[in-house]
Amino acid sequence: MFFSAKLNTTFLEMNSDLKSYISYLSKLWGGKKFKNVLVNLASYYLSRLTRRYLVWGKPFSFIIEPTNLCNLRCPECPVGLQTLERPIGLMRNPEYQKAIDDIEDHCWYLLLYFQGESFINPDIIDMINYAFEKKIYTVISTNANRLASTEFSDELAASKLGRLVLSIDGATDETYTIYRQAGKFSRVIRGIEYFVKARNKLSKKFPRIILQFIVMKRNEHEMKAIKELGKRLRVDKVIYKSPQVLDPARANEIMPQNPKFRRYEKSNGTFKLKGSYTGYCKKIWHGSVLTWDRTVIPCCFDKDADFPLGTMKEREFENIWDSEVYHEFRKGVIRDRDGLEMCRNCTEGLRIFFR
Repeated sequence: MFFSAKLNTTFLEMNSDLKSYISYLSKLWGGKKFKNVLVNLASYYLSRLTRRYLVWGKPFSFIIEPTNLCNLRCPECPVGLQTLERPIGLMRNPEYQKAIDDIEDHCWYLLLYFQGESFINPDIIDMINYAFEKKIYTVISTNANRLASTEFSDELAASKLGRLVLSIDGATDETYTIYRQAGKFSRVIRGIEYFVKARNKLSKKFPRIILQFIVMKRNEHEMKAIKELGKRLRVDKVIYKSPQVLDPARANEIMPQNPKFRRYEKSNGTFKLKGSYTGYCKKIWHGSVLTWDRTVIPCCFDKDADFPLGTMKEREFENIWDSEVYHEFRKGVIRDRDGLEMCRNCTEGLRIFFR
């Protein structure tokens, strides 16, 4: 009797979960977007196969930066270090909606973060929901300090966000404060606990809640502890991520001892990215980035917007995507990817996330 009752309960829970997934994801379906994905990816793979330059369709994956402001001072981040070499500001909702309207026919997947803390933008909930109205799945990565506001957590839980990545690089206050300077560990944990309860209270499975832990030299001893913390907080998943090194001179200070979580290996006295890569970069075929001031740049490794390809203040995205400047940039990467500093530190084709 007990086993039968437990089996029935499990089946009902699975059925409820499936309904939640179908209800959310079915609203994102679009035949026109699906066709564009197939056409775009076909051009990438055919280009590699034939060694001819082919770009069809439009990008289906975007990054839009709500702000490059941040409330923390993380020592491994250009925003935290205040070394970002471009203006600081916020994207306002009317500007954001105009950008979304411009790309809605082909954008299916949106990272609503780049540099900075997205939850600083007062319009962020409206931004999430507007994207969903346009059949766009959204992801946000956050330092989670704002989740301690119960009013904000309730609004976020009720929103149409697809995935929430909680970037916490310590399982204890002592380790957390090394990497998340100006943050407060107890506040973050309290906020996550409340947010998980708020989402579950609504009987929702979205946003999926991911606890992320960047494995570095001074926190790798807490890898097991972060898994245990994730279970206690009842998040959906805990993931490990290898660290990006911006200053090679500090690589030994940052990289963990465990080689599995090192992106780099030492060769002739210098650190180089592991593995090998071709000039064909999938990111610049299927994706694009829009900074808070609506500058279009090629990818997330262009943190300082050193390669501006156009601005959506003046032109529609389609015209920028098909411009000579954009085509020449892609061709330049194919010809000599190793000649671009940001490309030499790019993880295209390299595994950086681990379970």
